[in-house]
Parts: sequence; C-alpha cells; structure tokens
Amino acid sequence: MVTGFDYLSHDEGLQSHWLKRFVAIVIDSIIIWLPMWIILTIIGVSYLVTGGFFGILLFLYCAFFELQIGGTPGKMLMHMKAVPMQGTKLTAAQAFMRNVSKVFVLLLLLDWILGLLLDTADPRQKWTDRAARTSVIVTDHPGGT
Repeated sequence: MVTGFDYLSHDEGLQSHWLKRFVAIVIDSIIIWLPMWIILTIIGVSYLVTGGFFGILLFLYCAFFELQIGGTPGKMLMHMKAVPMQGTKLTAAQAFMRNVSKVFVLLLLLDWILGLLLDTADPRQKWTDRAARTSVIVTDHPGGT
C-alpha cells in the first residue's frame, strides 16, 4: 500500500506544502501563546493552566479565521488557504472539525501522521481534513495547488 509518506519522500512540492503548514502553525501558535502567556503570568496563573488555555484558544482562533477568511494569519503569510472539497466557503462545521486536533499538540501530530498513513487520495490532507471534506491549498501557484 502506498502512503502519503511515500509521496512525501519523493515530491518536493508536497514537502514544501507540509513545511509551509508547519511554519504557519508555528506563527499562529506564537500569535496566541505570547500575549496569553504574558497576561496569565502577570495575574499568577500556573503554567499547566496556561497550556490548557492555549489549546482551546488555538482551536477557536484557527476555526474563526478559517471560517471568516479561509485561513489564519500564519496560513496567509505562507500563501495558503483552507478550502472545502465542494462549494466555495468553509462551513462552521468544517472549520471546527478540521481544527479540533489543535486543542492538544499531540493530537495535531497524530492527525498529520494519520492523514499521511491512511489514504493517499490527497496527501495534502491531515485526517481531520478528510473527515471535514476540506484541504489546504497553496495560493501563490497557478491553480492553487
């Protein structure tokens, strides 16, 4: 069985796609983490509570921006956009479904790994993208691939 990892090992475009997705989530995480950490540190909230807030805020932030404009600031900086497989705009259910794994970083990693292992119909998709019937495209290439 051919997996997304097989494609990833040979396709420089796919490698670039996943690297851009990784950089985008790092940018978005910094946008959420830094002000949250400063505020919660000032008011004396424990580090463990801060981590829990972070996952919930990242999930809501990503779902909100993708629902409103098709991508988070991190994705937009990387010239990427979340799109539905059918239709022109993500629904609220799709935005929430594809971002639910961002509540906890290990779930996101598992989501990416499962997406590349289970089905190669679109190796740009993480598992929750498949469940939500969405994909992430690069917008600075002709045709958005």
